[in-house]
Amino acid sequence: MLIITRYFTREFLKIFLLCMASFTAMYILIDLFDRLDDIIKHQVPVSLIIKYCLCSIPMIIYQVCPLGVLLCTFITIGLFVRYNEITALKSHGISLFRVLKVFLFIAFGLCLFSIWLQEYVLPYTNRQVKEIKTVHIKGKKSSRLLKRPQFWYRSKDTVYNIEFFDPDKNMLQKITILYFGPNVFLKKRIDAQKAVWINDTWFLHHGTVREFKPDGEIIFNRFKIKKISLDNTPEDFKMSRKEGDEMSLSEIRSFIKKIRREGYSSTPYVVDMHAKVSYPFINVIMAILGIPFALRIGRSGGMALGIAISIALGFIYWTFFAFCLSLGKGGSLPPFVSAWIANIAFGLLGIYIFLHVRQ
Repeated sequence: MLIITRYFTREFLKIFLLCMASFTAMYILIDLFDRLDDIIKHQVPVSLIIKYCLCSIPMIIYQVCPLGVLLCTFITIGLFVRYNEITALKSHGISLFRVLKVFLFIAFGLCLFSIWLQEYVLPYTNRQVKEIKTVHIKGKKSSRLLKRPQFWYRSKDTVYNIEFFDPDKNMLQKITILYFGPNVFLKKRIDAQKAVWINDTWFLHHGTVREFKPDGEIIFNRFKIKKISLDNTPEDFKMSRKEGDEMSLSEIRSFIKKIRREGYSSTPYVVDMHAKVSYPFINVIMAILGIPFALRIGRSGGMALGIAISIALGFIYWTFFAFCLSLGKGGSLPPFVSAWIANIAFGLLGIYIFLHVRQ
């Protein structure tokens, strides 16, 4: 049985590596052609383009790995069925499940690899890709915002501290502004509960203004609404805030605890946290789906049709998965359900089809 396992593993990995190399190359070429005008316009150095491509590879592998598993499972088993290798093994008393469980083990190994990628590699490479794409390719100014849940920003003689940014409402929560004079003398401090972006202008709500005079006198005033000039727009804050794919599982858990303690909505981040766990398991689900389809279609010899069905099935899965995540972030589904319902539904479908395949 060890020889058969090695044989199946070798054949699967050969096709899998070929598919992943093809997918990665196509993805990078399409992405570069899509950004070619910006690259030429801003004269992006070749070294940065190479770095951009290299840093993009881990995310590409993470995203297309499930499709690679589905496609390779179908092709490999379909070829075995077409050339009667599965029939020969069954004729020697080897059960179908015992033959095909090697593909499930490989898929589970790729699942663990995907978890390792998104925990230790993707947070760094995704930040690098975002920085190169935004600053060098799109030509936007480098943000002076510290890329953490709490923002610190310095503009000339002014320092801003922002506790939390709500991208859905274009709102800054708990903002403090410090104005400095010569010799780093604090001239004025403004504290506000929130700042709202209205008609291309920031408006502070429910705050206080303290003015510090050189003789030590402090002038204190309260306000309900106050217009303020701030160099950054909501798009700058969206660019600077960490997205879910820029945080590891441990980082996003800590961030969720922090914003919950402060009373902010954590639903989108909770959905992202569950998706970080559920997405790698798509590799196993794709193997469960690919095996019965290969056994059914492989007998008829319709490999081209089977490959087309596999790709279509993969895109249907991703569309459904993304749709469920959006429902979860919008509050229509519980976060755990939104992240796992696609896996459960398609996993049950694969098991059902497998149990009805002629043994």
